[in-house]
Amino acid sequence: MVVLVLVLMFSLFGCSNGNNNAGNNVPNTPGTGGTSNGKPYPHANPDGSINLDKIAHYDHEYDYTQNPRYKIAYLAGESGPLYQQSAEAYEHWAPLFNCEWVGFLSANGDSDLFLTNLQNLIDQGVNGFILDPDVTVFPAVAALLEQYPEVKWMSQMAPPRDGESGEGIPVGGNLINPYVGFDNFDAGRQQTYKLIEWKKENFPDVPWEEVGFVAFDFSTSPALHERVIGAEEVWLAETGSLDNFFVADAVSSGINLQSGIDTVGPIISTKDYKYWLVMGLIDDFAQAAASVLDQQGLTDTSCVVTFGGSGLQMQWDNGQQDAFRYALFTAQNLYAEPILGAVYAYLNGWATPDTIWPSWVKPFDHGKDGHTFSQLRLPTVWLEYETYKHYLEWTDMYAQADAYPYSQEGISIDDYSPFIDVPEEYKEPCTCQYCTQ
Repeated sequence: MVVLVLVLMFSLFGCSNGNNNAGNNVPNTPGTGGTSNGKPYPHANPDGSINLDKIAHYDHEYDYTQNPRYKIAYLAGESGPLYQQSAEAYEHWAPLFNCEWVGFLSANGDSDLFLTNLQNLIDQGVNGFILDPDVTVFPAVAALLEQYPEVKWMSQMAPPRDGESGEGIPVGGNLINPYVGFDNFDAGRQQTYKLIEWKKENFPDVPWEEVGFVAFDFSTSPALHERVIGAEEVWLAETGSLDNFFVADAVSSGINLQSGIDTVGPIISTKDYKYWLVMGLIDDFAQAAASVLDQQGLTDTSCVVTFGGSGLQMQWDNGQQDAFRYALFTAQNLYAEPILGAVYAYLNGWATPDTIWPSWVKPFDHGKDGHTFSQLRLPTVWLEYETYKHYLEWTDMYAQADAYPYSQEGISIDDYSPFIDVPEEYKEPCTCQYCTQ
């Protein structure tokens, strides 16, 4: 494994000719970077000031080449379709933001190797990172990066938290950096409503007690576990019982396809249900459940959904349709845009982790010790077989990309939006222990 990583690192960095100066630029002082089409900053306010709620989104009318060029890398603790497509999205956005894309490196489940990779890349002059370790490693990541104030970072797959627990502390601990993503409780609820809707449309006369429900879990990840809590809440409210609600916790075997098969297989094969609804949690687990259901001859009477969709899109492109029918999805280019854009804004001195996205600071969950870390939410759509190509090609149109091989005929830039309204939960007065002290 170590040899493989060294080979990958050589392939990523061996062509740099030893010139690391491009990644060691001093961030611009706000207001000194010149103007572009009359704009001192991307998405500047009418008076020329920084719009901190939109600074991280790409501005097609702003000249990013007037600013320093930074090295950007994406490090993950795992690999798989979702991580690979995320890496491709960062690779697309990096040159548009006038950044040098260094590459994607997976630690393949080895947290020590993840930290080693991070240190090695810092030593090679990379100063902008998207980091996706196992969530338990975030405190170690923060401790390492405190030694390098010139290095800026964001996470993607999960909110970065300190792991603390106790009364008044959010699940998983306090935020240690801003986060771009989703409401995971709501994601669990939405997936469960979708499964219930499918059952009602296709088997309206089947009693709920004859339907088995499986919620995949990865219990050491607070973000993923929150989806299970949301699913359980809706299932109990809609059906009145948890006797047929089963949790498939893959924490002991990892986040991958085989782990999903090993975890859900014993549940489906030993429980006497003809009808199954499965919340797959991630694409690999959803594909695992669909495979097990197919082996049991239950594809036609079952439905699997997930929160993700990269694997489902590739599956449909290859002509495969099975019980994996829907995915609550945000295209990787839309997901990656504000994450990389935030790192870029930090490096240029336009924003800090405490000032970016001020409208998205959650009253009861924004870090401790006076920090005001935000949680920007992304829009989601349901990927369905009949319409998935339309949405994906719209994302290509918006991002000026060519990620998908479909036609843009009949698609308008106004069909979807990269923004959503700030929900009411962000507007409530803050009464947390940090703000009332």
